[in-house]
Amino acid sequence: MRESSLQQRVARWLLPPLLVLVAINAAMTYQGALDAVNRAYDRSLSASIKSIAERIHSLEGEISVDVPYSAFEVFEAGVQERVYYAVIGPDGRTVTGYDDLVPPPALRDQGALMLGDTTYRGNTVRIGVYRKRLYDPALSGGDFITVVFAETTESRVTLARELFLDSIRRQLLLVALGAVMLAMALTSAFKPLIRLRDTVRARQEDDLSPMDRAGIPTEVQPLIDAINRHTERLSAMLAARRRFFADAAHQIRTPLAVLTTQAEYGQRQLAPDEMRRTFQGLMGTIRSTRRMADQMLALSHAESAEGKVQAKQAVALSRLVREIALELAPVALDKHIALAFEEGGAACIQGDPQMLRELVANLIDNAIRYSPPDTQVELATRVEGDEAVLSVCDQGPGIPVEERDKVFQRFYRILAPNKAPGSGLGLPIVREIALAHGGTVQLETAVGGGLCVRVGFPAYRRGA
Repeated sequence: MRESSLQQRVARWLLPPLLVLVAINAAMTYQGALDAVNRAYDRSLSASIKSIAERIHSLEGEISVDVPYSAFEVFEAGVQERVYYAVIGPDGRTVTGYDDLVPPPALRDQGALMLGDTTYRGNTVRIGVYRKRLYDPALSGGDFITVVFAETTESRVTLARELFLDSIRRQLLLVALGAVMLAMALTSAFKPLIRLRDTVRARQEDDLSPMDRAGIPTEVQPLIDAINRHTERLSAMLAARRRFFADAAHQIRTPLAVLTTQAEYGQRQLAPDEMRRTFQGLMGTIRSTRRMADQMLALSHAESAEGKVQAKQAVALSRLVREIALELAPVALDKHIALAFEEGGAACIQGDPQMLRELVANLIDNAIRYSPPDTQVELATRVEGDEAVLSVCDQGPGIPVEERDKVFQRFYRILAPNKAPGSGLGLPIVREIALAHGGTVQLETAVGGGLCVRVGFPAYRRGA
């Protein structure tokens, strides 16, 4: 789409309607000028007809007509017009004047003086018709005579055109002045936006402070508020990233130092058995470091969703839990831990399958990791109202109530003897993924003193 400025858009919206209004006003102005000219000329035309009618008399059936010169004098100034007249007797014969000049049908037998437009001898004329009673009984066909007077309209059209052009010149001048004032007003109105643009351009690349609303038009302030909210979220996200990388760098130093120490110790060993034990320790450290790196990537991906998952799919929660439980069953068997699964209803949700898989895997892995041998981990899915619920309960040491808010912090681990190895990222990953799907995470005490993690998601019903 072609870019355009707000000034150009305003001009495109205002100028065409303005031109249409000018055109309509021009047509009305011309018609008004023509009507005004007709009213002025019609007074002269009416005076001429009446002056002729006053000089018509009848005596014993003889009609006498004395056409005064004054009846034609008013038309000699300015543009010369052609004038036609006729006096028609009661019997329909022309007493004097032009024999072919007859009143139009619309003006006949009206009694009073009537004026109208018609065509005579190929010319547009303004015609007047007046009937006068002569009170002579000797006249045949009645005692009314008809006076018809017509003039061409060149002078009328010329004067109307001059009045129209004078009016249009004034209107166009006003439109031009209005356009200049509009341009000046738009320029002045957009100056705060120009200053805002300059202020944003002058900012440092790491300056995410809110923009000042002072001097900003009220129409633009909602945009500034939206930008400030976005900047605030961006600032919080960057701060979280910085903390994450700082924590990650601090946490990675320890396993790297352990790997270095184990490698240096292994280089000094000559006995195969001692070297084998050293490499076994190396492999264990590498596996835990790899798991921590995977968890850090999963946590970063979950946090980048910022509470929203864009590409959502329908996920059967029960099937997902069953699949991951089967994958982790060998790990549970190595520790003599039984995995029990209870399905209560078709729990279905909408979300990112890969992220949800990571959530379930972390919950089951944590439960296995912190459960003592010869115990049971209970997995359950069910539908509670508008929620699809997943619960994972173990028989491990549990988490004290005062520590339950802290365990959702990155790399936080409870200081206690005989704790299973871990990175402190499992529950933070679970919480971020749940939040990204509009869900909640609750830590509860399981039957027997273990930990029960309850995760609730908005239930999805196909076809709803």
